[in-house]
Amino acid sequence: MYNQQDKQPNAQKWTAEVVKAHLDEIERDADVGPSFFLNRALVRRGLYKQIWAYWKKTFQQNEDIMEQMLLIETLFESKILEAAMKKQIAGPVAALTLKFNYNWNHRNYNTVPAINKNYQG
Repeated sequence: MYNQQDKQPNAQKWTAEVVKAHLDEIERDADVGPSFFLNRALVRRGLYKQIWAYWKKTFQQNEDIMEQMLLIETLFESKILEAAMKKQIAGPVAALTLKFNYNWNHRNYNTVPAINKNYQG
């Protein structure tokens, strides 16, 4: 049964050192691990996506932690794209994951310059 006295408050539980240790493991997983998804890497460590959001809010002034979190997100984003290109995951799954987890929007691509049809390269 859950005992409230055994639980540490978040401020004591999630120190910069503890978060950094988790981030180092998650970064390793993002870089060379088997998972394509950040949430899966979190679950492998007994964590969940709300903790990630809590860390981002709590440590928003800590440049080192924020930089590492952004790097991890970028690694997973790239991993999803590569997996879709290699047909390891379905394209629609990749697109929805990128849209809902990384704020991708098809309208972002409207800013790409048009191809010059007169180019004779």
